[in-house]
Amino acid sequence: MMKYRKRAALIAAIVILLTACLPCTTALAEKKGIVKGGWLILRAAPSFSGTIKSSYPSGTTVTITGQIGSWYAVTTPDGMTGYMLGDYLQIYNGGGILPVETTAYVTSTNGLNVRLRSGPGKGYSILASYAPGTKCTILSAGNNWCRIQIGSYTGYMMTRYLTNTPSAPTPTPKPSPSGEYQVYVTSKNGKGVNLRSSPGKSYPSIGFYSVGTPAAMITKGKTWSYIRIGNRYGYMMTQFLIETEPVHPIIPGSAYVVSANGKSVNLRTEATTASAIIKSFKVGTPLTVITRFTNWYFIQINGYYGYMMRQFIYDGGAPATTTDIH
Repeated sequence: MMKYRKRAALIAAIVILLTACLPCTTALAEKKGIVKGGWLILRAAPSFSGTIKSSYPSGTTVTITGQIGSWYAVTTPDGMTGYMLGDYLQIYNGGGILPVETTAYVTSTNGLNVRLRSGPGKGYSILASYAPGTKCTILSAGNNWCRIQIGSYTGYMMTRYLTNTPSAPTPTPKPSPSGEYQVYVTSKNGKGVNLRSSPGKSYPSIGFYSVGTPAAMITKGKTWSYIRIGNRYGYMMTQFLIETEPVHPIIPGSAYVVSANGKSVNLRTEATTASAIIKSFKVGTPLTVITRFTNWYFIQINGYYGYMMRQFIYDGGAPATTTDIH
């Protein structure tokens, strides 16, 4: 009997020793992770020497099942399991504040546009910007950023600027008895016009609209009128609103420089604000667009060739506004 007890004690000691030698994997309550920073490799083991099983692009949502140091055990959307380096995963608790594959709406407390970015962080490039009330589809939800789709664009927007319910329009003055009627933005010099939060030039601009932009007249005043452009309400000087649609901008050429604050805009050697400035050009300077990129255009202007940010170019449509803040 003593012999069997010694053998059982020996076996138990060996099991304990072997268990202690195994890597410690921390089990997690179900969490989700979003791949960021480009393609992320899925490995068979939690180390850089682990066999590569596959790789996944930014925006891919994976399920977190455990953690070993800086590596996460994950299950990918196509059912594969393995390990991903945590430095390239944005982790958030499952069941975020916005349900996946549902409709949400852009919102902001100051009424300004909100930026859609290529990745979950303010350092990523801007794909587009959208006014409060714009519909979107939630593809994956996080505590700080959500991956969403608006029209043909897919990107990331900060979670605090998304809501489950449409935002109510800004309180409006009492409409005129005749109701709304259509007017158009105009200007003698062909430049765009600011839409402001209140009737006065000292109030912030909440939009910048090109000649020919249709608007709904709500209350017409001698100096300022209260109007609606799309789902945005604000004030514009009455002299810049007419009932007959302009045929074309007065400035020659199909494209020209614009800016909400009226300051000159830089032409650069490369498509980045870190590159050298070739020259600055005044608002209204005609230009020729050669190549269109997401955030930059390669252009010819007054004999110079270079890159200018898309938001400072009128090219047959309303340019992005420099008052976008997010």
